[in-house]
Amino acid sequence: MQAKDMKVKSTVVKRMRAERMWSQEQLAEAAGLGLRTVQRLEAAGTGSQETVRALAAVFEVPAESLVWRAGGYQTYCHRQWGLVVLVILPMVLAIIMALRDAGAVIPGAVLIALGLVFTGVGIVFSSMTIAVNEQEIVWYFGPGLIRKRLPLSDIDACRAVKNPWWMGIGIHAYGTGWIYNVSGMLGVELALSSGASVRLGTDQPKFLVQAINDAKDAAASQ
Repeated sequence: MQAKDMKVKSTVVKRMRAERMWSQEQLAEAAGLGLRTVQRLEAAGTGSQETVRALAAVFEVPAESLVWRAGGYQTYCHRQWGLVVLVILPMVLAIIMALRDAGAVIPGAVLIALGLVFTGVGIVFSSMTIAVNEQEIVWYFGPGLIRKRLPLSDIDACRAVKNPWWMGIGIHAYGTGWIYNVSGMLGVELALSSGASVRLGTDQPKFLVQAINDAKDAAASQ
């Protein structure tokens, strides 16, 4: 029985071939495949396991990186909890309550207002969710009161980065771009076609980079 063909990331194969300045004939020869096999794979996005393994060996990449998971493109969505906020907020609220009970010089109404402000900030920055589909990348804090979206067509490149400690958490400008982060120092930097950049804090930088590249490849193959 003939094995079922796999769904191949044809745009990835084309890009890797172009990076090496190979023609389809040269790729077929290097991989030990027939020219029609390479042509069919790049045109239809399907190929046998043996074909995928041969191409992976030539490109020196894992075979899994050339095929879609579960047979097709899958959207990405991940929530990271803001551990710093979740740990510090209860401590701040406890201090405010202790000051009120101790009859501090600060009026009780002011302490209650501060408590409400810190609670609101804690709820907003308690987590950050990042979602990727074939059209755009969306990220939002907490319940979604602060929400941003960016068309994939505006992204020239993306890479995993490690943020310096002084960048901290929250939303603020840096250099020619903005950073959005709720916890940790890991993230992904998006280089935009406008020349600006965006850094998104995430505890899954490699998965997010792969998700963005997969989404762009899926959109390009349609």
